[in-house]
Amino acid sequence: MSNIYYSIDFKYEVVMAYKGGGYSLSKICSKYQIQKNTVYRWNEKFELFGMEGLADTKIRKQYSKELKEAAVRDYLSGEYSQNEVLRKYEIASMGVLGRWIKKYNSHSELKDTGKGRSSTMTKGRKTTWEERIEIVQDALTNGKNYQETAGKHQVSYQQVYQWVRKYEAGGWDALKDGRGRSKSKEELTSEEKMKLEILRIEKENERLRAEKCFSKKVRRDRKEAKINQVRYEDRYVAIKELYENENLSIVLLCDIADISRAAYYKWLKRKPSTRELENEEILKEMKTLHKKVEGIYGYRRMTLNINRMFNHQYNHKRIFRLMNIAGIQSVIRRKKPQYQRSIPQHIAENVLNREFTSEKPNEKWVTDVTEFKYGSRKAYLNAILDLHDGSIISYVLGHSNNNKLVFQTLDEAIGQLDGEHPLIHSDRGFQYTSHGFKRRLNQAGMTQSMSRVGKCIDNGPMESFWGTLKCEKYYLHKYESFENLTKAIDEYIYFYNHERYQEKLNGLSPVEYRTKAA
Repeated sequence: MSNIYYSIDFKYEVVMAYKGGGYSLSKICSKYQIQKNTVYRWNEKFELFGMEGLADTKIRKQYSKELKEAAVRDYLSGEYSQNEVLRKYEIASMGVLGRWIKKYNSHSELKDTGKGRSSTMTKGRKTTWEERIEIVQDALTNGKNYQETAGKHQVSYQQVYQWVRKYEAGGWDALKDGRGRSKSKEELTSEEKMKLEILRIEKENERLRAEKCFSKKVRRDRKEAKINQVRYEDRYVAIKELYENENLSIVLLCDIADISRAAYYKWLKRKPSTRELENEEILKEMKTLHKKVEGIYGYRRMTLNINRMFNHQYNHKRIFRLMNIAGIQSVIRRKKPQYQRSIPQHIAENVLNREFTSEKPNEKWVTDVTEFKYGSRKAYLNAILDLHDGSIISYVLGHSNNNKLVFQTLDEAIGQLDGEHPLIHSDRGFQYTSHGFKRRLNQAGMTQSMSRVGKCIDNGPMESFWGTLKCEKYYLHKYESFENLTKAIDEYIYFYNHERYQEKLNGLSPVEYRTKAA
C-alpha cells in the first residue's frame, strides 16, 4: 500500500469524510481501501499545513539546529502538546519530532538538516589523477564540505568523500587508479604463483594469531558486571588493545568479533553518560567507606550511607550491583554458597528397602563416605560394611572426596569375593551415580541399591558405624597430621573387626562370627 500514489483530491475527500463524522473510521478505511494510520496522518498534515500538507513532495524539509533544540525543549517542558509544537515550528510529522527527542535524550548532537541531493551529488564522472588531487585539496581547504566541492567540480558526493578518505589513509599515491585486469591462474608464472601462495599463508597465519589473541581477551561463556550498559564492550576493548599492542588489523579483528567497523568506531568516540559518571562517583565513595568501616557494611547499610552522603535516594538494588562490580562484600554474616545440584548419570531403586539382616557373608553390602578434620585440612574415608556380621570389608582414606577414593575401595572389596555376587547399597552421592561405578558393578555381577532422596536411615548400618568410629576413637583425640589420623583409623578398624565383641553376634567379634559362618 505504501507504493500506491494518491492524488491530493483523493486525500482531501478522505479527510473531509473523516471530519464530517458521517462514517466511522472502519467504514472509511473499507470504502477507500486504506489503513487507519494513513487517515490519521493525512488528517494531521491537513490540520497543520492545510492543502499543502496533502501534496506529495520529494524535497526534504530543512530545519536549523536552533529550531530543533527549541522544539524539543518546548515539548519536554510539558507546556505544549505534541500537536502544538508541530504547528508552532511547522514540523512535517510527529515522527520527525520523535527522532529529535530521541537524539536529544541520548545526548547526541542535533545538527542542521542538510540540503537535498542534487544531480551533481549522485552522478559521477571520470577524472585524472591530477584532477583528483585538485578536488581533494579543495575539499580540505573548505573544511571537508563534500557537497560544495562536488557541485564545483561536477563530480558525485561519494567520489569526493572516498578520495579524501584514500588520501588520509595512503597519501597522494592512493588516489591513482589501480584498477585493471588481473591475470588468470594459467597466465601466472611459477614465481608469481609462489608469491601468491606465500601471501595466502601469511594471511591465514595472521588470522589464526588474531583469533588466538582475541579468545584470550574475550570469554564468551560468562557475563561480567560493569558500570555502563554498552553491549559487547569486552569485544570493543579487546579490539582496541590488540590493535595497539599486537599491531593486528581492525578490519580482521572486527570480523572475528562479529561486529561492524562502524560500531567499533562509534564506541571509540563515545562519551560516558551522566549515569555512568554518577556510578563512578558512587563507587569511589563506596570504596572509601568500605575501607573506613573495615568491611562490616552490607548493601543495606551501604545504601543508607550513600543516600545521606549524596543527599539522594538511590535504590538498594543499584548499590548492591555496584558493590558486586567493585568486589565489595560484608565480612560478617556471609551467606553460605548454595549447593549446586548435579544431574545423576545413573539412579537405582531402593532394593535393600531397610532389610538390614543377611543369612550369609557377602550377600548384602552397604557403603558411604565420611569426613574427618586434621589440623586445618580435611580427609575422607570410604568403607564397605557386610550386613551379615557388620565387619568392614575394605576401606580407603584419602585427601579428596572423588571417584578414585570410591573405586579403589570397591576394587579391594571385589578382590575378596569367591564367586559371590552381593547387593551393594549406598546413598545418591555423585560417585555412586556415575557410569564408572555402575560399570564396575556390572563387571562383578553385583546388584546396585540406593537410598531415597533425604532418607539417610535407608543406609542406617553405615551411618551407625560412622557414629561408633567417631565416638569411640576420633572425638577422643586431636590429629595434627594425615599420618596420625591414618594410624588411628587403621588401629580402630582392626580393633572393631577382631577384638570388639558384640552381644548381637553371640559375644563374638565380627571376624569370629564371619569365620564361624563360613
